[in-house]
Amino acid sequence: MFEFQRLHWVVSITGVLQVIKQNVLTLVFLFIVGSRNESSYLIWFVGVGLISAFGLGIMGWFRFKYQLLEDEIHIHKGIFVQKKLYIHKNRVQVTEISAGIIQRIFGLVSLTIQTAGGGSERAVLSALDAETARTIVDVLNPKNAEESDINSELSQEEQQKSALPDQGEHSHTKLTSPLNHEPHTNHNSEWTLSNKRLLYLALTSGEFGIIATILGTILGQLSDFITDENIQWIVDRIPVIQQPGLFFVLFSVVSVIMVSYLLSILSSIVRYYGFTIRKVGKELHISRGLLERIQTTVPYHRIQAISSTEGLLRQPFGLESLSIISAGHQQGQQQRSLMLAPLIYGHEREAFFQQFFEGWELASGVNPQNRQALKQAPSDFFSRLDESTVLPQNMFPHITESPHQMYAIAPKKAFLRYLRRPNYLWLFPALVGLYWLPWLVWMTLLSIPATLYGWTAYKDTELGVSSEHLYIRYRALARKHIWIPKVRLQSIGNSQHIFQKGKKLYHVRFGVVSGSHELSVRVKDFSSDAIHELMKWFRK
Repeated sequence: MFEFQRLHWVVSITGVLQVIKQNVLTLVFLFIVGSRNESSYLIWFVGVGLISAFGLGIMGWFRFKYQLLEDEIHIHKGIFVQKKLYIHKNRVQVTEISAGIIQRIFGLVSLTIQTAGGGSERAVLSALDAETARTIVDVLNPKNAEESDINSELSQEEQQKSALPDQGEHSHTKLTSPLNHEPHTNHNSEWTLSNKRLLYLALTSGEFGIIATILGTILGQLSDFITDENIQWIVDRIPVIQQPGLFFVLFSVVSVIMVSYLLSILSSIVRYYGFTIRKVGKELHISRGLLERIQTTVPYHRIQAISSTEGLLRQPFGLESLSIISAGHQQGQQQRSLMLAPLIYGHEREAFFQQFFEGWELASGVNPQNRQALKQAPSDFFSRLDESTVLPQNMFPHITESPHQMYAIAPKKAFLRYLRRPNYLWLFPALVGLYWLPWLVWMTLLSIPATLYGWTAYKDTELGVSSEHLYIRYRALARKHIWIPKVRLQSIGNSQHIFQKGKKLYHVRFGVVSGSHELSVRVKDFSSDAIHELMKWFRK
């Protein structure tokens, strides 16, 4: 396949439908505005817009061409301005094959090629037959590409070890690259999200708040339809409500919340149905979706970090979700996030890491014994848990078993700062407005949940380092865990303001590549001793 090819003609239709899907709220707003206006100009405007979109879709399909070579792909696109994109297999981070409803009807798939640049360097071939898509993936497969600059630092001896053949099913030897942290075994592991866990996932999804906001916005624009006659018609059919008033308002609010919750359940089921992750050689293959089946291929050496999130509805049950931070995916954008395990129990995490990331350390985080030892130890205990430390056998024996690991928790002298910090958000506005609105004195009750949140954030803040990995745990609204290989850390920095100097406390920030940006994680109020030892570890 060395000549320029065009996509299937159905791409002109799917492109327009995608535009409509992305602008559905705008179209709803135009419909509402049009219903208030007796003029037909708006209808003509929308009609001409849709016809123009289809025309541009056909022109875009005609102008879109791609050429597959031995180690790269060339893409020419653009209606009025011709753009040329060249992607070499060494720069490919992630490949993703998906199939929507229309694409399934025609037996087609969509192929997305992600590079570390994100946005402009993201190529989408949205109407290919499955065989052609697989051929392109095989050519651009990152596992066949040369190793990156970091990987080239491997010694010749390590490279020879990684090239050894498989020792067989009964061999206990594990060949792991210390820089790539990728298994060199041909054993294929698999993990599937069961239907029971899919239901738990849907029931504890936090998306209903977003959907409720959207529904509230739409209902706010329907004032012409919310008339006294329509309200009375609804009241007459609800036995609990005798007449319009407070109960009707409460019923409406609860109805919006319930509909939003049901829609969020449906959305989660459609998105994560049949979620399966497989380890195939040096790659992870992730597939999911009910209406649109998506299969994503991620090379191990492209993984920058792994994160875990324990939501407010899931943490009491010991549930969490794992995701991958990759240079080819922008975290925080739901449509581009890379979910690793939508729902697992916390006690299963270590076994999951052993199955798919056997070279990664600190999977269980700071265990309760270590945490208790740190609470009882002096403030510089973090700095004394280095490789040369030899503690008595009867003094924290669990520490002496792993001399290459160090841990730190938020120091006791930062405890009051954690309690005070959440109260700053409401305290100053309340004091300023108290002169004009005396009832704001009741806002002092907010100090109870705010202080409770500060206490939980203090307990949940901790760091851990091993010879090759960094572990971070902190709390935003949900509790977060992040594991970063040392070689993937882009930067470590610290800051100190005037109120921290007296207690020698610092905020520390960690940076890792995510999509086209650097993902920054900041943990607050760590001692100078911990920061000093952390920087020594980073410079080694």
